[in-house]
Order: sequence, then C-alpha cells, then structure tokens
Amino acid sequence: MGFMSQRDEKSDNKDTQQPGFQLSFLHPRFWSLWFFLFLLRLLVFLPLPLLHTMGRAIGRLFYRVNDKRQRIARINIELCFPDLSEEEKDQLVLRHFEAYGASIFDLAICWWASTNRLHRLTTVHGMERYKQLINHDQNVVLLTGHLLTVDLCGQYISPYRSGVSMMKPLSNPLLNWMMYRGRIRNGNRMVTREQGMRPMIRYLRKGYTGYFMPDEDFGSEASVFAPFFGVQSWTVTSLSMMARLGNAVVLPIFMHSLPGGKGYHLYIDPALENFPSGDDVLDATIMNKALENGVRRMPEMYAWTFKLFKTRPDGEEVPY
Repeated sequence: MGFMSQRDEKSDNKDTQQPGFQLSFLHPRFWSLWFFLFLLRLLVFLPLPLLHTMGRAIGRLFYRVNDKRQRIARINIELCFPDLSEEEKDQLVLRHFEAYGASIFDLAICWWASTNRLHRLTTVHGMERYKQLINHDQNVVLLTGHLLTVDLCGQYISPYRSGVSMMKPLSNPLLNWMMYRGRIRNGNRMVTREQGMRPMIRYLRKGYTGYFMPDEDFGSEASVFAPFFGVQSWTVTSLSMMARLGNAVVLPIFMHSLPGGKGYHLYIDPALENFPSGDDVLDATIMNKALENGVRRMPEMYAWTFKLFKTRPDGEEVPY
C-alpha cells in the first residue's frame, strides 16, 4: 500500500464501522466469556496437534447436544453428496463437527499467534498467481466460501497486501469486538453488510485486496438461481459487480486444516476466466463451480450447518 493522506484516512473511517472497547464489557454478564477468552489466550501457545485434539473432542460434544445443527448439516450433505452411502454421510457430518471444534483454536491462532507461526504451519499452492497480480498493481478479489478457516486464511494472506472484507456484526458485543480486532490485523479493513458494496468497491480502487464470501443465502433480491453441487442455489450477483466496477481479477482461495493438527494447506486457484461476462446467471454458475471445487478438497471444513438452500425456485419446498 502506498502512502495514504489524512483525507484518505478520514474517508476510510467513514467507510468502516469500528467497534471499540466498552466499559460495559466489564459487567458480570461477560465474565464467563472473558474467562473463556483468557483460557484460549493461554492455550494458543500449545502445539497445534494438541489443540486440535482438544478441539475435536469439543466438536463431538457439539455433535451430541445440537440436534438442530446436526439435522441441517445432514440435509445439506444429502443434497450435495447423493452418491455417498448413509454411513459415509454420517461420518462426514461427524467430521464436520470435529473440525468445527478444532476451528475454535484456529481462531485463537488468528487472533493472537504471530504471523511467522501461521506461515510455518501452512503449505501454499499457487501463491505465484497472487504475487504476480499485486506486483503489477492489479486490483484483486479473493473469492472464498464459509469454510471454518476463513479468518485464518484472511490472516495468512494479508501481509502481502492489506485487504477489505465484509462482516456481519455479532449479537454479542464483546465477541463482535474481538472478532473485529482479529480481522483488522495487518492493516485490513472491515465493512458491514448493511453498508452495502460501495465501500468495498472504493477500497478495491484504492489498492486493497477484496476478500469476499458470497455463498450464504440471506434472501438478497440481487441474486439468481445457479447450481451449487448440482442443487439450484439462490446466489448473489455482487461478485460480478465488484469485479466490473473495481476493475479486479477474481482468484479463488481456500485454506484447509489437515487431520491431526499437522498444519494447513492454502490453495490459490487460477483466476476466473471471462469474468464478469455480463450474464448474471453464467457468472453465478462460474463462481459456484469455483467454490464447489474448493470445498471438495476437504468437505468437512465447509459450513454445512448453514441453511444453504432455504430460498427455492417456485414450486419447490424448503428442505429444512
């Protein structure tokens, strides 16, 4: 990033909503969360295999007590992987919950561990694609999905060039503040969904890298139906607009956590070709295919507990 004037800084502050520390966080109702965060802060120094062993045990507990999320995950996996046997589907649901538990400690690494530690733990495939683009001052949007390592991936890539992403504020203000603090390391910026796409595009034009997750069905009217794992999915068209107005190349990026806490693999896939095409359905199909390819590398890492297909074409019932 180049030198930024005071005027640019003031403009940036208007584009972002920055949650800060509040004295109300010291209220007794937050003490249990403070204790949990303090414990995480201490445990982050332990070796990753040990952290993930503890995390998988927590995930198995989630699996046993959260019937609602287990049911949603099973429905999604049945829709997306119809060729798997019943036993294989059950195992994938369980592995997802185990990975979810381990991701608690991945988040702690994202918040508190050094960049050097994260880089030592990570094997990268395709970094030359990103470096070549940023070395030529090309605007870039990194396309990813709601994987359990999405924060860790953003943290890994940000030292190469500061990024901008979109965040849905959490209902718990203390946790929201902690999440925000973790995501703005290395000069990153965050905008909220309520602010819309304009701040994202302004940051792209200033040279920030976009980090975008367009795979959640939150009922936006700016969406089209496009296949995702062979299922018609209500897919936002925001990426096409961002790439066009921000004059940006779109690179798919995914980080996966290896079994046994053996580290992480980060994949940067080839840029989307002829994107945007001017056809929203075609663009959404290309985007969803890139996301699907990333998820298939390690499907347990995907957010199967989201209601991915809650908006349906006319005449179809909601599966949940």
